[in-house]
Parts: sequence; C-alpha cells; structure tokens
Amino acid sequence: MTASEDLIIQVAKLYYEQDLTQTEIGRTLNTSRSTVSRLLKQARDAGIVTIKIEYPWRRNAELEQAILDRYQVREVRVLRSMGRSESAVFDGLGKLAAEFLDTFIQSDMVLGVSYGRSIAATIKNLAVKRLTNVQAVQILGALGSGNPFIESPDLVREMAAKFGGTYRYLHTPLIVKAEQTRDLLINEPHVKDTLEMGRNADAVILGIGAHQSEMSGLIWTGYVSKKDLAFLQSRGAVGHMCAQHFDVHGNVLSVELNRRAISIGIDALRNIETVIAVAGSKEKALAIHGALKGHYIDVLIIDDTAAKEVLQLR
Repeated sequence: MTASEDLIIQVAKLYYEQDLTQTEIGRTLNTSRSTVSRLLKQARDAGIVTIKIEYPWRRNAELEQAILDRYQVREVRVLRSMGRSESAVFDGLGKLAAEFLDTFIQSDMVLGVSYGRSIAATIKNLAVKRLTNVQAVQILGALGSGNPFIESPDLVREMAAKFGGTYRYLHTPLIVKAEQTRDLLINEPHVKDTLEMGRNADAVILGIGAHQSEMSGLIWTGYVSKKDLAFLQSRGAVGHMCAQHFDVHGNVLSVELNRRAISIGIDALRNIETVIAVAGSKEKALAIHGALKGHYIDVLIIDDTAAKEVLQLR
C-alpha cells in the first residue's frame, strides 16, 4: 500500500470513526481543510469508504388501530411506505415482520414456513438469534419457480439457519395433475408426518396470494392458466393461502384446483396458535380482506397503501 493510501485511510478513520471535523483533522495532520476534503472523496471513490443510507421504517398507529377495530386479529403492524418503490416496500415489510419474529420465536418452537417475496424479505432482515430446538417446517409443496430466493425449501432452510435450528422439508410439488395423485402423496409416511407437524406448529408465517396475473406465483409457474384464473374469479375467488383459493368472505372454494394442492390446508390455520401474514400493495386488498374475514390470521404485517384499501372494503 502506498503512502498516499495510508494517508487516505488515516483521514477516513479520523473522520468516520473518531468523528473529528475536517478542520480538526487538518490541524492534526498539519494540512489544509481542502486537502482533507479531497482525501475523503478519494476514500469514497476508491471504495475504501462505502456509505449506505438506512431509511427509517415507521409504523402508522392510526391504521393499525382501525384494522384491529374492524377485524378479529391479535396484532397489526402497518408500514409507512412514504412513496417508496415496490422493492423497497417489500424490504420494509420484511423488516417489520423480522422485528416481530425476533421477539416472538422462543426455544423449542415449531415454525411453519411458506414461500414468496415477503417471506424471503423477512428472513433476510432477521437478526442472528441462536435458540434451542427451533424447527422450521415446510407447510406446502415446492412451487417450482426456478428462483431459490422465494422457494419454500430454500426459505425453510434459511429460516432454520437464522435461529440456529433444524428444518423439515415437504418433498412434493405444490400442485399435482390429479386428486388421486395428491391422495397418494399425502399418505406417504414422510409427507404425512411433515404435514402433521405443520398443522401442529406453534406458529406459521406466510404471504397472501392475489389473483392479478402479474402478482400470482401460481400463474407464472404454470400451475394456473389465464383460463383457470377467469374460472376462479367467476366463482368469486379473490386470493389464495396454502395454495387454496377463497372468496372475499374467506370461504374456501369447492374447486378441483384446491383439491390438487399439497399443503397443510387453509382450514388448518384456524387451529394454529399464531398465524403471521406478511402482505402488501393495494392490488392485494381484496385477498387480504378475505383472509381477515375468514379468521385465518392472528398477526398482520401490511403497508399503509394496502391497509387503506382494505379498510374501504365491506
């Protein structure tokens, strides 16, 4: 390393680590303030110093109370989106959900884990927290998206790693072609045991799927065609959880697609002590409303845009 690089690092340490002003650094090193300013710029340009802006994520207490008053949920956390991009809002939802999990998860818990961007964002933002005998279990079959960042097997493994626990895979696809195939698979001993573990989990964390074509993972992975979507909507479908479709009142639809899905089943959510749903964007308002009306959710993590849309529904 050259002498000039040594000087750049020294100046950077004095400024960023010891909080000296540029004038104070100039006096210390017997140089001018303009030279110190130039060296700090060189430190940033060379990558010696990197600056990351962490935007504070705040909650909207008024919207939280409004949802608590309207729906039978235990806790609501509403993110102030403040006009940020969709990807930034997903990250913010993940941070709120991670903060909840960091304080909620205890040793010896079994945690059911779904798939999707909101769950991936939650896991990314979890603090490293070593606990005893925490077990993450996959609560529905693999989506088959080709994107490991949102797939349930990968997320189950990552969730367990964050808590220093173990994980349990569900070795099946999410949806199969025939009901008979599903019946055979769910009675395989390992699959049956994993589903039973999921249904008896202490808590579950999952997203809420909507039926807009650009937002439904079931569509872009080929499980649901545009024709299927039109049929589901004609039957009143607004969203899906655990790969099962429901209407605006939270009623599960009696459709073949629901009977071909491999998961713990949406009805199982009502018997699990704590179901945490992480979902945002106004396009999901109907689906979120239906999930709340169906009493599937105990803890809701949502952004303010979606919350306002949900509260306008009846």
